[in-house]
Amino acid sequence: MKTSHHRKVLGIETSCDETGVSLIYASEQDSSVTIAKELIHSQISLHAEYGGVVPELAAREHLKNLPLLTDTVLSQEGLRAEEIDLIAVTVGPGLKGCLLNGMLFASGLAASHDIPLYGVNHIEAHVLSVFIENPHLDFPFLTLVVSGGHTELHLVTAVGEYTLLARTIDDAAGEAFDKSAKLLGLAYPGGPALSKHADSFSELPSFSGSSRFTLPRVMLKQPGFSFSGLKTAISLLISSETTDDTAIDNALLTELAWTIQESIVELLVRKVRKAVQETRCKTLVVCGGVSANRRLREALSSEKLLSCHFPATRHCVDNGTMIALTAHLRRNAGLPPAPFEAMPRWPIETHKLEERV
Repeated sequence: MKTSHHRKVLGIETSCDETGVSLIYASEQDSSVTIAKELIHSQISLHAEYGGVVPELAAREHLKNLPLLTDTVLSQEGLRAEEIDLIAVTVGPGLKGCLLNGMLFASGLAASHDIPLYGVNHIEAHVLSVFIENPHLDFPFLTLVVSGGHTELHLVTAVGEYTLLARTIDDAAGEAFDKSAKLLGLAYPGGPALSKHADSFSELPSFSGSSRFTLPRVMLKQPGFSFSGLKTAISLLISSETTDDTAIDNALLTELAWTIQESIVELLVRKVRKAVQETRCKTLVVCGGVSANRRLREALSSEKLLSCHFPATRHCVDNGTMIALTAHLRRNAGLPPAPFEAMPRWPIETHKLEERV
């Protein structure tokens, strides 16, 4: 049990298809936190037969799992609900029904025990999740957010201060991975499986650093990201190399997977290089689900004169710890909670420091 100099923060995350509940002890003097207990319930098996997240089913699962996970977290730590100092919950962006179920549960728990409630921006939480393992990381830094629904670059000068440098104008990098995997016949969620096949191709003794296939590198000179054209090119490439009545063999699968992964990673790396040139900032934080991708980590970490930081792999996915941490950091910075309303779309650069209290 931590001392009175530590704030007990319960973090609740329900923006999409993971139910995350975490309890942290947060220092009132600095950014350091200790994770007491964190649980994540994944809904992959539930949505697998549909090939993607079904919002209504996801919302229903959150409703079922939230009290179970919360009870487990508190009981294993030997705490009663009324001993919590702060409850943090995601209010956006995300699927509205999922957000609402998390918010209603959190507000009910807070009201019944007279506990302060703090709304959190889900993307800001991904950005700040790097402080879980790196509490003394200095500002400013660049951040690349890469997930199934978001791909964007920001310059971060302080908690609550975000300058947008680039954002996808259509699809996100994670979606490009998942849709490509589906075209290759890989089971949902396909992105991690595609990456595994791609890595196996690069580990072959005969690997020469390239493949016989090429894909366009789109939006390299234009602002922002775009993956829709790349997805079309990937679909055409796969169609040209396969037939409907013939199963794709493993050798072709791994080579196509490598080609796809390399095209996505190269686009992300080039955009980071451009941001470094424009801002002269040489510290990079990479976050979001795709930040767990091994090839992306290798490519960015090998960039000269660039200091890269990543959350732990378990904190790349949606989780309650990053929600609790963000509430703690914003509160320490004198920033207010978000308006308590579900916001399916909510760019973090609109969550400004001038809201300071």
